[in-house]
Amino acid sequence: MTGKPIGQPDEYAGIWEDHARALVEVKEQWFASGWADTLEERHRAMYHVMSIAHTGFNVFVAPRQDYPFFSKTHAFHHPVTFTWGLCCPDFHYQFTFLDGAHSYRIRGKRGTMRWSEIHLQNGFWGDPAYRQIGIVDFDTLEMDADGNFELIVSPHEHAGNSFRTEPSENHMLLVVRDAIYDWNRDEPATVQVEMLDAGEVPLKRIEDRHLPRRLRNLTNFIRSSAREWICRNGDVVADVGLNAFWTGKEQARGGIQHAVYHFMVFDIAEDEALVIEADVPHEGRFWAVQLANLYYDTVDYLNNQSSLNGNQTAIDADGKARFVLSLTDPGVANWLDPVGNRRGVAAWRWVHCDNVTTPRVRKVKLADLGQHLPAETATVDPDQRRATIAARGAGIRRLYGL
Repeated sequence: MTGKPIGQPDEYAGIWEDHARALVEVKEQWFASGWADTLEERHRAMYHVMSIAHTGFNVFVAPRQDYPFFSKTHAFHHPVTFTWGLCCPDFHYQFTFLDGAHSYRIRGKRGTMRWSEIHLQNGFWGDPAYRQIGIVDFDTLEMDADGNFELIVSPHEHAGNSFRTEPSENHMLLVVRDAIYDWNRDEPATVQVEMLDAGEVPLKRIEDRHLPRRLRNLTNFIRSSAREWICRNGDVVADVGLNAFWTGKEQARGGIQHAVYHFMVFDIAEDEALVIEADVPHEGRFWAVQLANLYYDTVDYLNNQSSLNGNQTAIDADGKARFVLSLTDPGVANWLDPVGNRRGVAAWRWVHCDNVTTPRVRKVKLADLGQHLPAETATVDPDQRRATIAARGAGIRRLYGL
C-alpha cells in the first residue's frame, strides 16, 4: 500500500478548502441575487459558475510562460462552448502568456481587419498585482510594405516595436484583438511567439512551488468575477432602470481604453419588443451591439442574429440605425435575437467614433411595431433570414476553424 506518509502535512488542505468554498459561495450569491429567480435562470447561473472555474483555470493555472503559444480559444473565449465576460462576436482574440523576467519575440503579419491592437497586462481579474502594461494599435506598429512586423517583449530596453516588462511580473497576458467587420472576408492577423532566452529548458510540468499560488489566484478570480457581474446588473438598474442604456466604466476594469461602452439590462415579454435607436458616427473605426444573458455570457451568435456591427446593420434614410429586440422574429433586418432570454444584457462598443450618444430605447407591443419604425425600414423574409444566419455561421467557422 502506498500513499502519503503518516504525519506528512497536506500543503493543499487549506487552499483547496477555500477554493471549494468559493465555488459554493458564488453559486449561492447568484441564486440569492434576484436574477436567478426561475429554474431556467438557475440553469444558466450554474453554467456560468462552471464557466468561471474553467476560465480561471485557463488563465491562472494552465499557462506555460516558458513554452508560449498563441491560441484563439485557450483562455476565456470559444464561440460555441464558452463566452465568459461578454466576449465580443466581432473580436477575433489570440492569446499568449509571458513572464516579465524573460524576453520574447512576437512575429506577425497584419490582417485585413477593421481595427486591431495588441494588449499586454500583468495578471487578470482578481489578481491584486493586476496592471495594464501597454496597448499598441496596429496603425502605429512599424512594419514592412507587406504588413509583416516584429515586437519584442522584454525587461530590457529595445528600439522599435516593444513592451518593457518588470522581471517580478511573471504572469502576463498578451492579447491580439482584431475587429472583424466582414465575417466572411476579413482576415485576422497571423502571429507567432518565441522565447529568446529560454536556453535548453527540458519540457516539464508546472513547478510544484508555483501551483499553490496559481490555485489561490484562481480562487480569487472566481470570487471577483461573481462580484463584478452581479454588481454590474445592480449598478445599471440602480442608475437607469431596466430597458435603458447605461454608460459603462470599462476603462477601469481592463476594457478598451479608447472605447465608449453602453450597457442595458433588458426585460421583455413574448408580446413585446424594444425599439433601439442609435445615431451612427460620422467617423468611426468600429461599433457593434451584442446580446448576453444576465450572467454576461455572450449568447450563441454562430447560429443566431444576436449581434450586429456597423457593416452588418441596415441604416435608415435619416442616417440612424434602428434595431428591434424581441423573442420572436419580427421580419426586420436589424433584429436582435436574445436566443430565448426574456431578460438579459445588451452591450455596445464604440471604438474611435465621433458623436457617440447614448442609444434610445422604447418598449412597445410587438403587434404595434410598425407604428414605431420608419415606413422604409428594411425587412427580410424567412428565406433571407436563414441565408443571413447561415452566412454568419460560415464566417465564424472559417475564423475559428470549427
